Amino acid sequence: MRLLVPCCVLAMGLLAARGEASTSDVTRATLANGLQVVVVHDPLAPVVTTVMNYDVGSNEERYPGEAHALEHMMFRGTSDISQTQLFEIGQLMGGDYDADTQAEMTQFFFSVPVQYLSVAIRLEADRARRLTVSQAGWAAESAAIKQEVTQDDSVPIARLFQRTILPAIFRGTPYANDTLGTLYSFNNQINAQVLRRFYQAWYHPNNAVYVIAGDVDGPSTIALVAKYFGSIPAATLPPRRRVALHPMTVATYHVVSDEPISLIAMAFRLPGWKDRDYAAAQILEDVLNNQRSNLYGLVASGASLYTTFEDIETHPYATASAALSVVPVTANVESAAADVRGVLESYRRTGLPADLVQVAKERAIADDEFEANSIEGLALSWSDAVAARGEGSPAELLAAMERVTVADVDRVLREYVDPSKAIVAFAVPKNAGAINAAAGGQAQENNTFPPQQGQPLPAWARAAFAHVVPPPHVVHPVSMTLSNGMRLIVIPEHVSDTVEVFGGITSSEHIQAPPQQQGIGDITSALFQFGTAHDDRIQLRRQLDAIAAEATAGIPFSLQVLSSHFDRGVQLLADEELHPAFPASAFNIVKRQEVGELTGEMTSPDHLAEVALHKALYPPTDPMQLYATPLTAGSVTLDDVKAYYASVYRPDMTSVLVIGDVTPAQTRATFEKYFGAWNAHGPRPDVDAPQVPKNGTTSATVPDPSRVQSDVELSQVVDVRRADPDWALLQVANNILGGGGFGSLLMDDLRVKHGYVYTASSAIASVRNRSVFSITYACDPDNIVPAEQLALRDLGELERGEISATRLSRAKAMLMSDAVLSEASFDGISTELLDDALFRLPLDQREIDAARELNATPSSVRAALVKWISPGDFVRIITGPGPT
Repeated sequence: MRLLVPCCVLAMGLLAARGEASTSDVTRATLANGLQVVVVHDPLAPVVTTVMNYDVGSNEERYPGEAHALEHMMFRGTSDISQTQLFEIGQLMGGDYDADTQAEMTQFFFSVPVQYLSVAIRLEADRARRLTVSQAGWAAESAAIKQEVTQDDSVPIARLFQRTILPAIFRGTPYANDTLGTLYSFNNQINAQVLRRFYQAWYHPNNAVYVIAGDVDGPSTIALVAKYFGSIPAATLPPRRRVALHPMTVATYHVVSDEPISLIAMAFRLPGWKDRDYAAAQILEDVLNNQRSNLYGLVASGASLYTTFEDIETHPYATASAALSVVPVTANVESAAADVRGVLESYRRTGLPADLVQVAKERAIADDEFEANSIEGLALSWSDAVAARGEGSPAELLAAMERVTVADVDRVLREYVDPSKAIVAFAVPKNAGAINAAAGGQAQENNTFPPQQGQPLPAWARAAFAHVVPPPHVVHPVSMTLSNGMRLIVIPEHVSDTVEVFGGITSSEHIQAPPQQQGIGDITSALFQFGTAHDDRIQLRRQLDAIAAEATAGIPFSLQVLSSHFDRGVQLLADEELHPAFPASAFNIVKRQEVGELTGEMTSPDHLAEVALHKALYPPTDPMQLYATPLTAGSVTLDDVKAYYASVYRPDMTSVLVIGDVTPAQTRATFEKYFGAWNAHGPRPDVDAPQVPKNGTTSATVPDPSRVQSDVELSQVVDVRRADPDWALLQVANNILGGGGFGSLLMDDLRVKHGYVYTASSAIASVRNRSVFSITYACDPDNIVPAEQLALRDLGELERGEISATRLSRAKAMLMSDAVLSEASFDGISTELLDDALFRLPLDQREIDAARELNATPSSVRAALVKWISPGDFVRIITGPGPT
């Protein structure tokens, strides 16, 4: 059994790797079979993310979607572990369990509690060695992958880039290959033999990089990888296809979208990551996206709702990038394109501002510090650097960016971003603006489908999941209330030299704003960007740039800042949140933008579907029946905005969570200094939506000619409150039904067994006084009713039949794992605790829920389902073609 390279070489690799990242310990090794392993230690949470990166993708395929199809088959089981067992083990570990196909690379992810690291590695090694690629398996999986194709092709803007812009930019190269695939290729060209040949050609350890990040020890993790991967032999790889770029052909495209806005895309071909100008191109994009740039100035002046310049798809020798502008449907898209063109041409003539180039470089350094704040993000960052770009670490691109000069950026702009040679595309909606309603229409119970048949897990897997325990208590929030009533929650966390602030104000525009002023909340929020009583828009952004911080103000507000600048960052955030300028000129711009955006939204399918859903679920007088319209937003005055701000933005309705390299005492002193003078006037408002009666049954179809597939939502009002003990039992039931991913009843029946859908799920959305239970899926029109029948049959069986010990144990294991995984990033931690604070729940609600979930029995789960949810009380909303 061949394991590692000689010990002296391995030791040199370990020593050399340490210290390459300032905030993380990195350990490396290359097995004798060529598998590169990179382990990045991040103690944020007892979680680990593994990313297996195979150095092959759609560049090497013969048929459209070939690499993508094999990615799907990697979940269909091996000669040792069946598909059912693979799904079961993956779901028991919890977290993310997925894959992604790109042009150069195919990635397979696990994010799991750290105690399951050996299980994840063993599964990855097993399918690297002995994947089963049968024609029967492909026949079943092809139905699901074709659903994915039709689902993606039902999104006009995504279809515009995937099917039109990218092939035009990369014409004549492997980069133009169709990664997603087509119905024709999956029906007529790809079969098990084709996929087996692709697997045998490319899926070898000497063509892979395995990145593992989390609270793990480097050397012992590498030894574990060697244990399971070391005996897999290397292989000779086929030659790769040559890339020869051809000149781009200028073109203009027009598509009809189903969005409430119009989109203008001006696409260019920029340097790829092997080009010496790649770092300069990245700095160029950051400069253009700075809020002090003239591109963002289009938003500030009212010429655009949103602008950006970003990479669409990156390859070794070329990158597809685009300047994007979003405008109201009332705007002239040709004029909007001329605005973007004018900004780019002006910068080509005069050069970019030197100070913004320097800011972009400093922000790149700061952004690198924030990588350690997410275990999964850290793993993907290292995968991109080592597996995709072939670099030693993410620091190499950072160093290249530091060497970029203003002259480099100006040269790249003039050489690559020429609007006269761009591919320009317009996506403009032509929405039908109608709802077709029908009474009833519910699917009838159908018991002709075979029940799911489970398979026992291998002994090693049963041992791994034999004892489900509550999640470890690793987050220790310190809660306090400031003198003005604002709640402050502090979590000291020293994985990086950064601090992140997340704030929220408990409010409801539906309740707090008059019906004739709906839309005032969005207008108020949009005005914060226009400066404070002390600094105008540009001055405020300049001061944030000086400390490489990001701050946003509004009902939700936030700050990302290096810990060395924490005090200054909070000062700037407080100035923006507490002393908005609300200039009259900006108000006129924002109001016009809001009215224009709402004009498009009124007839957009997504908005009409929401209206139909709320009309079916809630009484006519319920606050959720209120919507902003062009008329209501158009009636708002600047005095209305100031009055709304004064009544809604209150410290005694505000909760703030601070996580990072700080102490509770330091944080309290800083917030008292800058937020302490903020005072509330009058009694606390009641902003909780009232309880509502059960809904009646109805069905509505919202036409959308641009969609090939239909989105289906089955929903009903549930009277359970978030604080009710039954809420945890319903989470167990929901996990079994559709919240548990591939292993859920819905995915097993609707996708795996019958191929009706690509995804199907269920969820409970709760606020303080009400909840909504929903089942959602997307499918072809002729599968709407069969899929609904299966979904309701599965729910009915849960309520009437016996919940097996296996399913119950799996749900508990997943819920415990998910609780741990929610703490694997600053975002996850803050979202959970801030929601608890805003719902006025205890900060240990996660532990309370976990205890209730672990104590659940089949009878208690079934009783909660029967008490709160009825299979016969769903409303059905279809967006797209109706049932056939």
